[in-house]
Amino acid sequence: MNEKKTEELFESLLSEGMDMDLTDPNLCGTPKRLAKMFCKELFNKGDVPILTTFPNEGYDEIILLDNIPVTSVCSHHFVTFSGLAWFAYLPGSKLIGASKISRLITYYSRGPQLQETLGIQVVNHFCRELEPRGVFMVMRAVHGCMATRGVCTGMNAGMTTSITRGVFREDAKARAEVMDLIKLSITDRR
Repeated sequence: MNEKKTEELFESLLSEGMDMDLTDPNLCGTPKRLAKMFCKELFNKGDVPILTTFPNEGYDEIILLDNIPVTSVCSHHFVTFSGLAWFAYLPGSKLIGASKISRLITYYSRGPQLQETLGIQVVNHFCRELEPRGVFMVMRAVHGCMATRGVCTGMNAGMTTSITRGVFREDAKARAEVMDLIKLSITDRR
């Protein structure tokens, strides 16, 4: 990404396109901050995270990683959406380091994105690497494009998506068990 060019374009957009006075102390430096935010923070994917795995020595129950922060940018309006994800899997022959799911979610969150696509990308990557018996990912996010523009719903209305693979797609009892664990993790936060 070309941060300097991005800064120049933001400067032009704000001053010429939106008729803003960039000498205003509150706007001075804004094009530079915007360029840094988009180029180094929101859209900087970095390297694909390496999913450190370990041999599974007989664990055959659900593993849930909960309350994982998610922040991305809506590809339709370039406004952020933020929330939490819950990621459960029923392992096959491999287990994963606990921090790796957060890293995977962060990686796919960088850049213009749809919440639905983000979940699919994370789950598909995980399934390719680990070949688990099942995966269930739930994500709830508040979308700035809905909260602050258009219908102006505020910060309480959000969107919840779920992605299931393997046993969690095929077996209603397994899916219900994950939902119970997610409810427990939400209750524990209060």
